[in-house]
Amino acid sequence: MATFAEQIPVGKRRRIQMWSIVANCFGALSEVMIDGSAFLISYMALLGGDESLTMLLAAATGATALILQIPSGLIVERIGLKKGMYLSCVVGCIACLLMSMAVVAGDYAKYVVVALCFAYCFSRPIFSASWFPIVDTFVAPNERGSYFGYLRFVYSIFAGVSFFYVGKMMGEKPPIEYLQALIAICAVLQFARAIFVYFLDLPKLERKSGNGIWTSLRSAIACKRLMHFSVFMLLVAMIAYLAQPLAITYLKQTLGYGVSTVQTVATLGMLGTILGNLVFGKLLAKLGSRHTILLILFGFVMVHGMLFFCGKGIPYLLEIIKGILLLNYTLVAWFFAYFSAEMYSVAEKDNIVMSLSLCNTIFSGGRMLSGLIPSMLLAMTFIPTSIALGDMEISKIQLIFAMTSCIALVWYCVPYVVKTVIPR
Repeated sequence: MATFAEQIPVGKRRRIQMWSIVANCFGALSEVMIDGSAFLISYMALLGGDESLTMLLAAATGATALILQIPSGLIVERIGLKKGMYLSCVVGCIACLLMSMAVVAGDYAKYVVVALCFAYCFSRPIFSASWFPIVDTFVAPNERGSYFGYLRFVYSIFAGVSFFYVGKMMGEKPPIEYLQALIAICAVLQFARAIFVYFLDLPKLERKSGNGIWTSLRSAIACKRLMHFSVFMLLVAMIAYLAQPLAITYLKQTLGYGVSTVQTVATLGMLGTILGNLVFGKLLAKLGSRHTILLILFGFVMVHGMLFFCGKGIPYLLEIIKGILLLNYTLVAWFFAYFSAEMYSVAEKDNIVMSLSLCNTIFSGGRMLSGLIPSMLLAMTFIPTSIALGDMEISKIQLIFAMTSCIALVWYCVPYVVKTVIPR
């Protein structure tokens, strides 16, 4: 039986997909700013935030989604997909606007930014619960890999170019007012997604007859293929989303590079996101689900291992880190596109909202741990800030990279032992 998306003429379906990509170019700027940009880290530094507090920001997305993704799915099933999208935009916009005004809190401003970052992330589970089912209405099953890859390819170019030129205009030590203005602009641009969704014709949400909302949740939990895949994605996400913010924090806080330099590194790294998203559809089609995730995991082992050796005094250190982050951004792009495309394969078709919400909830646990664990380790005073290893001086952040490289190697072995973690 043809899906709702397959019933739409191909030409019209392509136009809807194009407009969804345009809307995400503007709507995702705030997410990129929080997840992969040096601007918020620099904003925190100007407000007096330390490394541990900065890394806590990286846990915000995963922590809030872990707690709120399933409740968000329940809300969206009650109010509908469009209203869920509108609610997400309103919450995110208000949180970002207040974040841009955090300086009025004086000495407490850095804590206010952390709190508002978590508040902003309240909007993201609502967005996920609404957006992924919406995508399923205009993207056919055989188009998912290429759509998600191309979607993130385009908005990565848009965000990367935008933030690159903004960073160049701001310089190494920009006034804090410039960063406030950037955060406020990103806040308002979130409504591009709501405008796009307003013009869509969406089908009514379908659930198994006689099932209530809690029955939908129990049904999703009982689906073994969904749970096995989701838990494995949690383990991989714990490693995947750690290197990017920790390496940028290392450059800014430990090595002392300026705002413009650090943002340039982050932007060049986003070139990896662009390239990764561009080729992902072909990669998944050629290698298949199993070999694609194994390639990604092997890449994470290498990235974290190489960052361990990036200590002070190494010639061309900045250029080496640029190259490593370029690879890491490519791998993260592949991983998120892989997760986004493959979770539809394990979701119950007549329980789509709750299945995807549960999958995203578990996945978000990994994103939370990717920021929470380094934040806790950096805050522990009994761990030395640096140790001598031969002629090398190893910082605390480098030790974390050594540990995560070993963990990634263990995760690489999991698909060989537990076959069901990979979708058929």
